[in-house]
Amino acid sequence: MPTEAPTAKGHQTRAALEQAARKLFAERGFHGTTLADITSAAGKSAAVFYRYFADKEDLLATLADSFLHDVVTPSALSLHLPDSPRDDDAFFTSVVTGYWNMFKQNIGIMIAVAQLAATQQRFATVQKQFRRFGMDVVAASVLRAQQQGYASDLNPEHIAAAIALLFENFTTVIVGPSELSVQITDEDAVATLSTIWKKTLYGG
Repeated sequence: MPTEAPTAKGHQTRAALEQAARKLFAERGFHGTTLADITSAAGKSAAVFYRYFADKEDLLATLADSFLHDVVTPSALSLHLPDSPRDDDAFFTSVVTGYWNMFKQNIGIMIAVAQLAATQQRFATVQKQFRRFGMDVVAASVLRAQQQGYASDLNPEHIAAAIALLFENFTTVIVGPSELSVQITDEDAVATLSTIWKKTLYGG
């Protein structure tokens, strides 16, 4: 990948291109965004773009890798499962709030990766890593509920896949560009997802 000396101006230029891409991917998707759109939004030339990235896909790969390793992975390290059932409300609300905010702020990356994952293996791999993060968290919560005497009939891996994919699609449709006529606040979105997750494990 093309590189440029890490000067302060270089960092600002690269950041401007990345921010423009995030915004446009969220609004138009990957295929609906051209390289010219990105450089125009960033106030840079195509020649400048190629000092930092080989092409539009290279830019997306950089954004996705940064999101995965700088944001997603560290968030899992600080996760603390509830010590008893009475702590579960705070756990679900806290985790879903963190998830919602994290993915809402990076929805352009998620949308673009999803669009390319169907045809390009490197983006399919990234998408699997995103999903694995959510699945691991949910599976751990199922196992904890089972240790507490609940959800004995649930398969942790199956429930993890179902809930993680539900969260992913719900977030993408609600936050991203969609013709679905459903208006929902962040608070209601978090409450909805938290309730589904908790009731799946602990019942009514």
